[in-house]
Parts: sequence; structure tokens; C-alpha cells
Amino acid sequence: MKPLIFVGIGEALYDVFEDGTEALGGAPLNVAVHVHQLAHRLGIGSGVPVSCVNFDRRGEGIVDFLRRRGMSDRYVGRDPGHPTGRVSVFLRNGEPGYQIEPDAAWDYIPDRPELAELAGRCVAVSFGSLAQRSPVSRGTIRRFLQNAPQAIRLYDVNLRRNTLTGEAGYSPEILEYGCRAATIIKANHSELFVLLDLLGIPSPAARSVEGIRRGMENLRARFPARAVVVTRGAAGTMALGRQGEFDQRTPATTTEAPHPVGAGDACSAGILLGTALGWDLAATMELANRMGADVTAHPSATPPLSQRTLHYAAARLEASRSPGER
Repeated sequence: MKPLIFVGIGEALYDVFEDGTEALGGAPLNVAVHVHQLAHRLGIGSGVPVSCVNFDRRGEGIVDFLRRRGMSDRYVGRDPGHPTGRVSVFLRNGEPGYQIEPDAAWDYIPDRPELAELAGRCVAVSFGSLAQRSPVSRGTIRRFLQNAPQAIRLYDVNLRRNTLTGEAGYSPEILEYGCRAATIIKANHSELFVLLDLLGIPSPAARSVEGIRRGMENLRARFPARAVVVTRGAAGTMALGRQGEFDQRTPATTTEAPHPVGAGDACSAGILLGTALGWDLAATMELANRMGADVTAHPSATPPLSQRTLHYAAARLEASRSPGER
């Protein structure tokens, strides 16, 4: 099998928590890290981040982290004029709140010639809304997607609004573009209804499971995406395929005090890997749920995946291979 390349393009930053601890963050970077864990372990490919950092302490920390994980930092640009991204993270009523620093290095991802070559080779790419707040990174991300027509393109809506100051890291135009460019649209249950409202798509009044499903159907009817995925925290995920296939599942609880930051990114990584390998919707979402649950057991967004998850992926990969490939 030709090595598969999974790209996460967008913000690379540090999450700074209320107790002063710091952890690598940024949804696209998290996705690349998690998919790399599996793809590298299974011997089928790698996760590759595309972003930008400074030469400061945090920027050097991100590059060092990638190298220690055996990941390429070739497509992580360096911008000496803007600091490496920083986000203050705090919990309010069990949900993470954010204060995202403006004018960070990841707002200036350079559109280098080698990105077009990477786009043409990758099998999948994950992108979001936040990194498109800046014209520079927005242009780089959109050109990358245009150069990757063969790739699975997962748009993680990720509606980030600064909790303290209220600035939104998205706009209706960004949401419209993301949904139209995507082959998979992913949002959490709250974001789904905000997305529908901002795009003028009929939004069910009920926030029940049936209401969520009807909202997913309305979103799928508007855009050409193959699938819509909605995450619901401890309640698991709902996924709707283009042909009406539906999957709903709840992950096993891994801890009494879950840490939600990064769980959705691990879920995205599982979706990309399962889809790229041609797994059915149920197997793909089972992997995604397992990966998300692994992350909730740790305070950081990029912990090692559990042996249970790794064994599941290896067994599923082996079962999907033809006799001649085994």
C-alpha cells in the first residue's frame, strides 16, 4: 500500500489552562497528531501539520514535540514578526471556554510552492473556521483545498468565540465556504443549530436526538458533502451518510472527571482514517468514538491513544484486507 498522507491545516498553538499548565493545541494540529499515532503504528502512512509558529519558546516547543513524535515539521512555517499562538482555556459549567490571542503566527501561514505538491498527494485533509479569520491563512487554506480535489476534506466547524471579549472566529461566508468545500461536515450539537441559523437553513425547534437528525438532513440537503457528523460529548456521536446511512453510538466512559478539550479532534482523526481505508460508517464511527474517549481521560489534547483503541484499529484493518494483502 502506498503510504497515506493525512493533513491538518490551520492553527498551531498552546492551550494555557487555569492552573498555569500548558499543552499543545490547535484543532488541525491535534488531528494530524492523532491520525499520525494510528497511521504510523499501523504502517500505513503519516499525519502532517500545516501551520506557522514563531522562533519563540512556544514555537520551538511545537517543533520539538513534532520531531519527538516522528512527525514532519517541513510544512510548519516560521514567522518572526508574530508570536506563536496562545489560547487561555477554562471550564464553565463543564464546557471549555476560550480566549484566543489575536494576530498570532498561525494567522500568517505562508502559501509556499511545496504546499501544492502536498495537497496533490494527500488522501485526506482536516480544516476549520478559526484559521480563516486572517486573509493570509484563509487564502493559503483555500488554495490548498483547491489543489486537493482527490482528498477527503473534513470541515470541522469549530465555532470559536472568545468567552471573555465576545469576538467570533468565524463568519457566515467562512461557514458557507467550508461546508461547500467539504466532503465531510462535522460539528457539535450546539454548533449544528448555530450553523443552520447563520446559513439560513431550516432549523428544528427541538434539540432532541430527532431534532438533531432533522438538522443534519437539512444540512446535507444543502451541500454536496458525503456525510454529516455531530458530536454530543458523553452522549457520543451521530453520523448521516449521503445515501441516508445513519449511525448513533455512545462511547464507554473512561473517567469520572472527563477532560473534553481535544476529544473532538481525536474523533475527526478516526473519521479520516476509517473513511480513507474504506471502512463502513459503523466501523469508522466506532474508531472515532474510541479515540475521543481516550482523550477525555487526560488533561492534554494530544495524549497517547490507549492500547484498546490501537488493537481495535489493527484488527479492523486486518479484517478489511483482501487475502492477497495479508
